[in-house]
Amino acid sequence: MTSGNRFRIEERGPAQVALIGVIDENADLTTLPAMAQRGMLQLDLGGVTFINSLGVRDWIRLQAAAQAARVSLELCNVAEPIIHQLNMIIATRGTAKVTSFFAPYACDNCGREDSLIVDAVAHAATLARGQAPAMVCKECGAAMAFNDFPERYLAFLQRD
Repeated sequence: MTSGNRFRIEERGPAQVALIGVIDENADLTTLPAMAQRGMLQLDLGGVTFINSLGVRDWIRLQAAAQAARVSLELCNVAEPIIHQLNMIIATRGTAKVTSFFAPYACDNCGREDSLIVDAVAHAATLARGQAPAMVCKECGAAMAFNDFPERYLAFLQRD
């Protein structure tokens, strides 16, 4: 399934789809809840490279459509462009559950910077305290430092 030439939706399995590319005015996300099974749909967002204001509007419409259809959304591999929107615009959070996301880390030992996947379920207690989980550098094996302000970057995980 595609939408425009800069965005595509790939079915990965039953009730599992990946969003890839740019979410903008050409990305129709409101059809996604129809792909759910037993009231559940998993969205892999690791391939999202950018989202503009019209894409945010459609993302909010997706959340509303899912709620209206009684579909629970699970967000995995949430890319940093989506995280920035989840942090800026509360309505983008909806009721979706984040199970994993990318986060910026840096190694003070070798200088490597990387966007690493964080398992939000396994690290739930650490994240609930507003702290980033410990990560190890793939290059040198040293401990990596979270490369942003945790209270700002991880705000999307807080439910008010």
